[in-house]
Amino acid sequence: MNYIEFFEDIISATIRGATPLLIAALGEVVSQRAGIINIGIEGMMLIGALFGMMGSFYASGLPFVAPWIGLLVAGISGLATAAIFAYFAINLRGDQVVIGTAITLFALGLTEVIYRQLFGETGSPQSVVNFKEFDVPILSQIPLLGQAFFSHNIVVFLAVILVPCVYFFLYHTQQGLRIRACGEHPKAIATVGSNVSLLRTLCILFAGTMAGIGGGYLSLADVPYFIPEMTAGRGFIALAIVIFGKWHPTKVFGAALLFGLGFALDNRFQASGLGIQYQWFLMLPFVLCLAVLAGFVGRAEAPLALGRPYDPSE
Repeated sequence: MNYIEFFEDIISATIRGATPLLIAALGEVVSQRAGIINIGIEGMMLIGALFGMMGSFYASGLPFVAPWIGLLVAGISGLATAAIFAYFAINLRGDQVVIGTAITLFALGLTEVIYRQLFGETGSPQSVVNFKEFDVPILSQIPLLGQAFFSHNIVVFLAVILVPCVYFFLYHTQQGLRIRACGEHPKAIATVGSNVSLLRTLCILFAGTMAGIGGGYLSLADVPYFIPEMTAGRGFIALAIVIFGKWHPTKVFGAALLFGLGFALDNRFQASGLGIQYQWFLMLPFVLCLAVLAGFVGRAEAPLALGRPYDPSE
């Protein structure tokens, strides 16, 4: 492989690695802009990965729509998990960090139990109908960068399209203004007739759906099967991406690409035959995560009401 091919391969792998992080992080941007921090995003991604795989597996008789069914099921499973989070965080006004942690721990056990019950004690990976890569006409033929940027599966392109959509919604619609107000001054927005609890609940459900789809991407596009704990901390990295991107969709896009590069380099270094234990390379994305948090979390200005339960009676 020459330098040009290696460069193209790195860019392509970076985009693929960034996709599930970007999808989950965009949902979390909306949630945190409304004042809700969802630590359970890791668990929601894991549940989405399992149920997305199951959806495609049981719809394998319809090969053209099976991965879409899987992605739909992944999103619904993430939404259902987010509904549990919303009940405890909004209705019962519990501690959001504790509830999110509990959701993740619950998902780790639940997914492994379900998977082994359905596919045997050994839990052998089950191959499913997955999203195939395709070349975008004309654009994929651009010299040097065409294949790197325009030869991917459809979910990658949809994830990129979501960035301006979320940006426009948050910053150029009345509903987006209300959501941002919920995260800054919920009592103020309540005085003009907005239902803070309802808005926050809807944002949590959206974030859960996006997390489920992000997890579904892993089992339906990244690899065509599910294995326990396959999210491997990506949910927590998505949280770091939101902070690094300063709760702004376009900046989150750039942050997701940075972490996608970390995963791309991790895989390439493991295959390089350098004679170094592969565990050192596995650490790379998480070392990057720690460096980002240590360097930026103190300077990033979070929404003022982030993580604070809202009590309409106060």
